[in-house]
Amino acid sequence: MKTRRTWAWSMLALCLSLVIIGTALASDSSGSDYPKKIVDDAGREVTINSSVQRIIVNNGDAAEAIVLLGAGDKIVAVSDTVKQKAGYYFPTLKKVPSVGTFNKLDYEKIGAIAKGDSDTVTPDIVFIGYSYPGKSYGIDAHDKALAPFENITCIGLDFFYPENMTSDMKKLGEILDKQAEAQTYIDWYDQKLSDIKAGVKGTTMPNLYVEWEAKGDDLSGMGPNSGAGQMVKAVNAYNIFSGLNDAYPKVDWEYIVTKKPDIIIKRRISGSGANALGWEAAPSNDALIFEGAINEIMDRPAASSVPAVKNGKVYVFNWDFMAGPDQMVGLTYLAKVIHPEVKLDPETVYKEYLQMIGLEYPEGRIFVYPEPK
Repeated sequence: MKTRRTWAWSMLALCLSLVIIGTALASDSSGSDYPKKIVDDAGREVTINSSVQRIIVNNGDAAEAIVLLGAGDKIVAVSDTVKQKAGYYFPTLKKVPSVGTFNKLDYEKIGAIAKGDSDTVTPDIVFIGYSYPGKSYGIDAHDKALAPFENITCIGLDFFYPENMTSDMKKLGEILDKQAEAQTYIDWYDQKLSDIKAGVKGTTMPNLYVEWEAKGDDLSGMGPNSGAGQMVKAVNAYNIFSGLNDAYPKVDWEYIVTKKPDIIIKRRISGSGANALGWEAAPSNDALIFEGAINEIMDRPAASSVPAVKNGKVYVFNWDFMAGPDQMVGLTYLAKVIHPEVKLDPETVYKEYLQMIGLEYPEGRIFVYPEPK
């Protein structure tokens, strides 16, 4: 009897030892990934020393990606530009404190938030902003300004160039330990891109003018090196600014007339109501505003000689989904507007995306005016 009892106690002790060893190994394994190193969009090698628990984000497109990966609860501060989309894209970020605009941040406030109730910054926090190398509002400048607070890791991720979208998401997944979630998005993105390429293959390549901004006689467009410029290539269209190095070339209307665009797209940010996606379908005040914008283009000097005007191919685009992880939605709309004959369904693509980010598709609202047939 005594031998059996001794044997039982020995087995129990052995089991407990195995549990303790297993727990320790699991702990070592989970911590063995640190420090991590990534190369951000500014070409900087960034070291992440511990699991990220807090994020300050100055880039609305990156904020969207963080929410998409299920880490929105880790965002502790944002810029005003992120706040502007909180009403309809990031409802969980409405009450998160603002630290300024993307090009004018309150670094003291950022430092105070990073410190919390302690005298020093715990190294579990990252600052994510646009890369913009050499700019006063780029990640290098932010890194320099935040250096005195120590332990705030600055990372430049853009999320507006199509060619970098999946690599940016992969890097963010690595930073946040959300690799599986990032891969789910990447697989979806790649499939939708494949659908677009198959759809536009063999189609005629029209001339396209994307108007970024119009101030009187001064116009600016989307050059080939801009995010939208890369999107134009993907949908088999010819950017009338091809050959120019400027991402946002400044021109006059006479220049546009000489280029004879077949399609004109006017950029527009958001719609009516700070808490609503898109715009009210016609008849609506939104539709009246967009009709006015289209008519302004059609009434410009010599506009009647421009193919896009003659053929009624002038559109207003919701620019919210032309950059960021939802860029695939914008790309699908772009492909459908330029090549209406292709079998693509932008509405379904948007529904799928909104489901990934935890939002419902707003029935009865539009995102391109006039809507593609």
